[in-house]
Amino acid sequence: MMELVTGGSGSGKSAYAEKVICEKHRQLCSISENPSLYYIADMVPYGRETEKKIEAHREMRAGKGFATLEWYVDLPGRISAPDSPDLKGSCVLLECISNLTANEMYESGGAENTGKDTVECIIRGVRMLKERCVHLVVVTNDVFRESVPESEEMTAYKGNLGTINRALAEMADRVTEVVFGVPVCIKAVPDTASGTRDRMKGIDTQEDGSEEKGRHGMKFVTGGAYQGKLEYAKKLYPDAEWADGTGCSLQELLSCGAVDHFHLFVRRWLQAGKTPQELTGEILDKNRELIVVCDEIGCGLVPTDAFEREYRESAGRICTELVKHADEVYRVTCGAGVRLR
Repeated sequence: MMELVTGGSGSGKSAYAEKVICEKHRQLCSISENPSLYYIADMVPYGRETEKKIEAHREMRAGKGFATLEWYVDLPGRISAPDSPDLKGSCVLLECISNLTANEMYESGGAENTGKDTVECIIRGVRMLKERCVHLVVVTNDVFRESVPESEEMTAYKGNLGTINRALAEMADRVTEVVFGVPVCIKAVPDTASGTRDRMKGIDTQEDGSEEKGRHGMKFVTGGAYQGKLEYAKKLYPDAEWADGTGCSLQELLSCGAVDHFHLFVRRWLQAGKTPQELTGEILDKNRELIVVCDEIGCGLVPTDAFEREYRESAGRICTELVKHADEVYRVTCGAGVRLR
């Protein structure tokens, strides 16, 4: 069993992940003799702030039976090393993918500095863990819902992390988002019983297994950046003709079947001096069956720049108004979609 745990900073995801793996370990102890319990730590101690975080996590783990492995880079190499512990039949908690991605990109011994590929290295390492462990819990971070333009370096980092998260979610048997300490299942191995909700697709199923999907009205797919929203939407609506909000005209937006990067169209619209009300009016008047894919950008710190504040606020209000007229609304996290409406 593999579970991917995500959430924002300070959300309680670490405590949840430890609770899950410890419970799995207790269950395994009842049927197996002395199964190992490992914590793979990958936060590099490089200052007082990180040292405090590391110490806090050690205190959380104290007395729970963990053996700690400080593996900062090259999971495949660490797992295969002659002196590596035998992980077969063990329970493992890996924390966390956001740190491991940064290490592989920027540390001297990381993938980017040794001629390897960060994304491939991490995915392969986690796959190796899953093949060896009885239970594996992997923690990652949600850092994808900001409105302010990013540096080239940050764009590369988030792109890598988003790709890795989607691959791990696909690999996982369960994906859980922790919101202020509350675990929310966004993917689970589907129950084959009739009338269940397929969390992997975020689509309600009826007793005959058919999809309960509306045929008319607007469709809306949202989530953070790099979460796989477009790929998810194309699976839901394979026949749609797509425009790209990065550069399409208003005429194209009003005549297309679907638009990706809608938030960037909103940005250009506001930069042209037009109002949110004008845009929502045009869409609702001329293209009420539009499929919209839009980044969720209303989280994070409030921007200091006046236009960035207006953009973030306007994008939220435009999308809120459009969603009122949508008969299908999905939120995608790590490639897994949940139907909100």
